[in-house]
Amino acid sequence: MDQALPNRQSIRKKGWDYASPGYYFVTMNTQAGRALFGTIVNGQVVLSEAGKIAEACWRDIPVHFPRVALDEFVIMPNHVHGILRLKGLGQPSPSPQFGKPQADSLGTVVGAYKAAVTREKNRRGLKFQTRSAGASAIWHRNYWDVIIRDEKALSGIRNYIRFNPRNYEAVMKVGEPRRVGDEKLLELPKTGFLASRGADVPHGRLPMKAGEAIISGFLSPMERAVFKACLEHKRPAIWVKPWGLAHEEGLIYQARAALDEGRLLILSPFDDRADAPSVRRAAWCNQYVLAQCDRMVVGHLNPGGMLACVLSEFDPEKEIVYL
Repeated sequence: MDQALPNRQSIRKKGWDYASPGYYFVTMNTQAGRALFGTIVNGQVVLSEAGKIAEACWRDIPVHFPRVALDEFVIMPNHVHGILRLKGLGQPSPSPQFGKPQADSLGTVVGAYKAAVTREKNRRGLKFQTRSAGASAIWHRNYWDVIIRDEKALSGIRNYIRFNPRNYEAVMKVGEPRRVGDEKLLELPKTGFLASRGADVPHGRLPMKAGEAIISGFLSPMERAVFKACLEHKRPAIWVKPWGLAHEEGLIYQARAALDEGRLLILSPFDDRADAPSVRRAAWCNQYVLAQCDRMVVGHLNPGGMLACVLSEFDPEKEIVYL
């Protein structure tokens, strides 16, 4: 049975004091996802002049906000990932370059950083080669945050940031995907569905609208339940497969009728020769789903887990719904 789904929900955690000490993973996307900060070459970021400004301003954050310590970060072509640690309460002493904050909080730091990058870009008279609306703007108006709860999550997010350039290249510069099934499903509106491990969904519940295809890696138990519901209710599905993982023979057997009837497309856009563990290939699948879908539905989400990191790269102008 299909659901009536609401519009995009707030990405701030209700009731959380964002001035409280702790580690925070933040992601700031460029306006319209433009690659303003550089490019990826052989898995490494080559920064543009704007990207160098973004890096220099990031490194300067502790100068203007003594409560803040920097951890792992990376400047990507169309977004910035970074971990910030807010230390115990103290007296902030921001400089005029970053502006006077209204409160000593994560949002203040992020807003001041974005403003500093924009001011320096304008001071240098940088012009972006684009005809899109709002071409002079750098940033999307919002940002993504993950509250890092423990050492395990901190370690995982650090690794996610370190591998982000190589993951980005694997997903954004893929060749022609290998396909089995009806390629016409790619022409339908696509709802992405992703869920962390640790939960299931009620039998028969499908997070999609009529006329859509659901696209997913169908890796977690909750995603598998949705896949089985698609097969049972004869709804179109696109299965993004990391070919390096073992085939699920049971699911493949169940999908025979869907393949024969044109209700299923199985594809893999990734090079099997890439030397990457299965957890990274799973992340590639999720990132590919984000890049290809028209809107996103998220099931169970483990705070600070890999999926929370991947979701930070979703187009902020698209609809995202949390079940």
